[in-house]
Amino acid sequence: MITLYTWSTPNGLKISIALEEMNLAYAVQPVNIGQGEQFNPDFLAISPNNKIPAIQDGSVAVFESAAILIYLARKSGLFLAAESTDTYWKTMEWLMWQTGGLGPMLGQAHHFLHHHPEKSDYAATRYHTEAKRLYRVLDQRLSES
Repeated sequence: MITLYTWSTPNGLKISIALEEMNLAYAVQPVNIGQGEQFNPDFLAISPNNKIPAIQDGSVAVFESAAILIYLARKSGLFLAAESTDTYWKTMEWLMWQTGGLGPMLGQAHHFLHHHPEKSDYAATRYHTEAKRLYRVLDQRLSES
């Protein structure tokens, strides 16, 4: 059975959704990032970047949400075409777009718009503008597929 190390964040939730959609058996091991549990040595052995999510599947440990999604797709045989196809590469493009662009940018926008103790008009405008741009890219892609 797969063990999912996670917390209630967008990255943590995306792996739970994938596991459910792929109908893979798993157990949840909460990692309370508000209490610093991501720095525990046992967790660092699985996720050396001290970030959730991470999974352990027998002797295999995987961290980083995109790597986990690829691992789970290959394990289940779902949601990922054969590597030699255009569909595979299109999937990789959008997965990398989400994990390298949309996810981090929305995290920064949320931080600077809602949680940063010292308001920065520059940061708020920059991240809000980029978040809106990325949402337009996503809306366009969804309208085509």
